[in-house]
Amino acid sequence: MSAPTAPRVWLAAGVADKPAPTDQPVVRDDLMHLWFPGEDGLWHTADGRHHAAWTELHARFDLVEVTNR
Repeated sequence: MSAPTAPRVWLAAGVADKPAPTDQPVVRDDLMHLWFPGEDGLWHTADGRHHAAWTELHARFDLVEVTNR
């Protein structure tokens, strides 16, 4: 039996040189949009209309992780 995993919640803004997380979490920005990691190394909105590199997301939004990985 494995231990239950608690959601990780963290703010990612304010640290300009912080590298992208290695586990590529789904994140929610301060406008409540979910961003999903893609195979191309970019994060994408659910509708696929917007994409951004981690550094761009970092510069534009206060990101909060919302996944249970």
